[in-house]
Amino acid sequence: MRSMTGYGKGQSNKAGLNLIAEVKTVNHRYLDVSVRLPRSLTALEIPLRKRLTERFTRGRIELSFTQDVSGAPATLVRANLPLAHEYTQAAEQVAQAAGLKSNLKLNTLLSLPEVLTLIPLEMEAEVMQEAAMEALDLACEAALADRLREGEQLRQFFLVHLDVLEDTITQLKEAAPQQPELAREKLQKRLSTMPDLAVDPQRLAQEIALFADRCDITEEINRFSAHCAQMRQLVAQETPVGREMDFLAQEMNREANTICSKSASLTVTQLGLMCKAETDKIKEQIQNVE
Repeated sequence: MRSMTGYGKGQSNKAGLNLIAEVKTVNHRYLDVSVRLPRSLTALEIPLRKRLTERFTRGRIELSFTQDVSGAPATLVRANLPLAHEYTQAAEQVAQAAGLKSNLKLNTLLSLPEVLTLIPLEMEAEVMQEAAMEALDLACEAALADRLREGEQLRQFFLVHLDVLEDTITQLKEAAPQQPELAREKLQKRLSTMPDLAVDPQRLAQEIALFADRCDITEEINRFSAHCAQMRQLVAQETPVGREMDFLAQEMNREANTICSKSASLTVTQLGLMCKAETDKIKEQIQNVE
């Protein structure tokens, strides 16, 4: 089980090019990929997106790159000859005006501003892509490991609350056999307060029996118990199960509501509300599951 929340950082250094990739992932109903790249990497957006969709199946994925080319070598040194000539003539003019002999050395001339210009290396597209993919893969591995760690915490959370639910279901099973009789007694007590009501005894007996049958919660308890068992199986899986768990939680919530609506006693109502509360806690955290 993996969470949809995670962060990872990866770094690659090739031919003096230092790339840092950062991957941030948060909850989302589907897979939503966002990529922010420096201008030099914009041509790689499609392959980078494709790699992200291969590594993640659900969640909002945000990828960003930072680039440092300070260590990249130069391929060309360009001399500004007109500027060097101007420097030389200016030095001679100053020397003549001061009555001195011009002694401008070559190393001094070359060190003057903008006499020499370094042309940065144009990185080959293949090298750029290799470096970007390497940094991205490292960032993805770190983000996935982060999601896995949080997923394990979620797994323990679900197991604890499933234990509570199963214990509550056991109590409901003990209370369920008394439901029809309690419903029958409640209806008869209510009718006894209306002595002037003329009702056919046979018809009354049928209605009481039907009312009591409608208060039977055995089927709901069995379905709820089966849902809990299935949820426990999903929690144990390593593959993405968030959507299946979300659907199952909705079914569990529906059964809890039905149990409460059919309740003929305060005890069953309280137990049904407890089932609903625990299911809501599980459903809330399912939104974080991939």
